[in-house]
Amino acid sequence: MKRIIIQYGGTGDLAEKKLYPAYENLMERGYQFEVLALGRRFESRSQFLSAVLRNGTNRAFTDHLHYLNYDMAHPDAVTHLSEQIKMLMQESREVEFIYYLALQPSLYETAIAQIKEIDSALACECTLTKKIIVEKPFGFDGESAKRYNTVLEQAFTNREIYRVDHYLGKEFMQNLLLMRFHNDIIRRIWDNRTIESIQIIFDEEHGVDQRLGFYEKIGVVRDTIQNHILQIITFLTMAEPASISFEDIAIEKQKVLRAISPIQEFYMGRYESLGSGSGKVVTTPTYASFTLFVNTYYFAGIPIYVRTGKMQRQAKSLIYIKFKNTTREVMHDPTIAENAVIITIHPELTIDISMNLKVPNSNWKSKPVRFRFNQSETFGVNTPEAYEQIVEKILLGDKSLFPTMEEITESWRIVEPMLSDQIPVEVYPIRTLPRFTIDMAKKNNFSWFD
Repeated sequence: MKRIIIQYGGTGDLAEKKLYPAYENLMERGYQFEVLALGRRFESRSQFLSAVLRNGTNRAFTDHLHYLNYDMAHPDAVTHLSEQIKMLMQESREVEFIYYLALQPSLYETAIAQIKEIDSALACECTLTKKIIVEKPFGFDGESAKRYNTVLEQAFTNREIYRVDHYLGKEFMQNLLLMRFHNDIIRRIWDNRTIESIQIIFDEEHGVDQRLGFYEKIGVVRDTIQNHILQIITFLTMAEPASISFEDIAIEKQKVLRAISPIQEFYMGRYESLGSGSGKVVTTPTYASFTLFVNTYYFAGIPIYVRTGKMQRQAKSLIYIKFKNTTREVMHDPTIAENAVIITIHPELTIDISMNLKVPNSNWKSKPVRFRFNQSETFGVNTPEAYEQIVEKILLGDKSLFPTMEEITESWRIVEPMLSDQIPVEVYPIRTLPRFTIDMAKKNNFSWFD
């Protein structure tokens, strides 16, 4: 079967940094497909290849990477694209089109309308299948997400639609499920009888000025909270699915999201130099902290504290599960530390279990000690990147790593209070935490796991 990936946003950061390396690796592993990159930055394929691809790119990949200077607003855009696709199809009897929309959500409607025209223009005496891939955030809010989905479903069936949240392609997300549901010792302690609180910290070193035009419309809520953070929370708190299948996992994730009320305790900030080179004042939030609860029988009452944002001193992504410290209360010994599970996502994937053990040559004094799993030490450093796993699942027709529209709708409902333009936004110096993160911790009587 002839496969053609039509890459919208073919000269953007996502395609250059993530998708083309994923395509190259998959071709080296034996997958066969053509890639047609669409973009406006370069006039010719040679300019595109020299500017976008890194040194050492395998020719076996570049031979299958094509380029079309494409302006969606041009009156002949559909004609030019249809002709280029026909050339790539040749005389194939079985063809699959994979439309990858690495675009701003505001362009989805135009792109899908043109895809419908292309499908009509490419009528052939062959077996023709198609898929469409849309990146997060899916929409700008709940209303636009529903509108975009209606437009999508006019041209594609639900089985043909792949909504990407690349965090679901990361090994740590899949490890979360297996850690919880393939280990009886973890399964028996993973609920509100033993867990006191959960922290999720996503601090990033870089800013957004290099992609200010995109980020200004998105902000921190749409960039990480509505998608990555809420997906992590579903994996942390979902009930055990009937099987590790797309359908059964999706059922349990939807139950979690429906059990979360719209976020009420939240705070927003932006780093002080945001947009300084643009000649205008930019007020888009780049940092947020909030608290939420999952109101299910097994997790009711466990506060989940989240902080995430840009321009921090150190890049740090982790999940900290703190267990109740009954022993400290019973033994009246404030030096006894709590037990915890610490899942570090960045800079490397590790899972630590913190337990108290006796200090040698002491009078029964204990000290917290970590037992560590390190992904690279155990399985090697060459595990596939998230986007390589995502694209491979698309090629295989496997939807297990993609959120459903029901999940996306519930996620927008949960973050809706955070989308208001009237929310006060604290200005924070770069490389420092906003004051509100410290104040939130004091108010709720906890300390961030730093």
